[in-house]
Amino acid sequence: MTQAEPATAQQPLQFQCPQCGGEMIFDVSAAGLKCKYCKHQTPVPVPAGARGATEIPLREGYQRAPRGLGVATISFQCRECGATVSTAPNERTVSCTYCASHSVVQTPADPNLIQPETLIPFRIPREKAVDSFKSWLAGLWFRPSNLKSMAKLEQIFGVYVPYWTFDADVHSRWQAERGWFYYETETYQAVENGETVTRTREVRHTRWEPAWGERQDHYDDVLVCASKGLPEEMANSFATFDTTHLMAYAPGYLAGWRAESYAIDLPSAWVKAQSTVESGQQSKCRGDVGGDDVRGLVVQNQYANETFKHVLLPVYVAAYRYNDKPFRFLVNGQTGEVRGEAPYSWVKITLAILVVVAIIVALVLVFGRGDGDSALLLPRALDATAHAQRAHT
Repeated sequence: MTQAEPATAQQPLQFQCPQCGGEMIFDVSAAGLKCKYCKHQTPVPVPAGARGATEIPLREGYQRAPRGLGVATISFQCRECGATVSTAPNERTVSCTYCASHSVVQTPADPNLIQPETLIPFRIPREKAVDSFKSWLAGLWFRPSNLKSMAKLEQIFGVYVPYWTFDADVHSRWQAERGWFYYETETYQAVENGETVTRTREVRHTRWEPAWGERQDHYDDVLVCASKGLPEEMANSFATFDTTHLMAYAPGYLAGWRAESYAIDLPSAWVKAQSTVESGQQSKCRGDVGGDDVRGLVVQNQYANETFKHVLLPVYVAAYRYNDKPFRFLVNGQTGEVRGEAPYSWVKITLAILVVVAIIVALVLVFGRGDGDSALLLPRALDATAHAQRAHT
């Protein structure tokens, strides 16, 4: 990747109401800027030269990308999870957006970070995200009784989470051994009723033959999460982002919202994307081999027309701590999809198991089934309880 000098950062913008001079923020319902005071609305201004969802060539495009968010912000870095989140200049925070740690420090924004190429604006209002959080909490079973008071509903924030997307053409050559099943009848000796008898059975074998081939595929918008605040498995679980709705980046969409700086840089993200692509090609080539079984598959990939975009995707985050361990609740700000983490109450789980055991014992006594299997039900249930407690500790 070229090491040419990066483009300079744009002058940060502040959005003031043309009627009263107050601060304007991006309003989801209005799909534009709205004054916090007089409620005047204006469309989000699109910067001159905005390119929309234009793909940037991976090899030489690094130096072409503009720098900075283009909107006035201050940044806070969490010393625990490492995430750096930008907020409005007048917003102060004492806890991390992602892990609720109070170990946050204000830090200068890095003006050389690549500016997002595109984004998906928030489509789900905060009120709906809060309702989703309430419904999720209410539907939890076997959770601590004080969880609702610990997970404070007012601490849910809309955050633009950084992602990279990659496009590429991939030419794959593969070779393997293709297996075909066939069956042969074999005889064997068995002892039945004290006598040795001869029996037959069908035994499966595999006939192997060499196979080879090639294929051409195109990958579009392979997503790589660049967040440091979200656990990778949670970030990857959001499968419903529709990147066909990506819009040209405009700083006004961030007015009044939080945005995380990417922690995974472009070269590292491309390595992750290649891993995703190669896993996909391995699966596709395996399907091309055919036969009943495959062994020794080797795939060689050649890439062409690799491009990237730096995008921001909308996520509501409610972070809370329980027994000093962070947990998160997420709402996809485009689709409303929900993901959440919550601690288990092993006291409640143990009590539930004991109730089940008591019911089983009562049924055994009522129906008088004192056989060996019934007698083993209680110790087995108690073993299950002990196993669950050991797993927790």
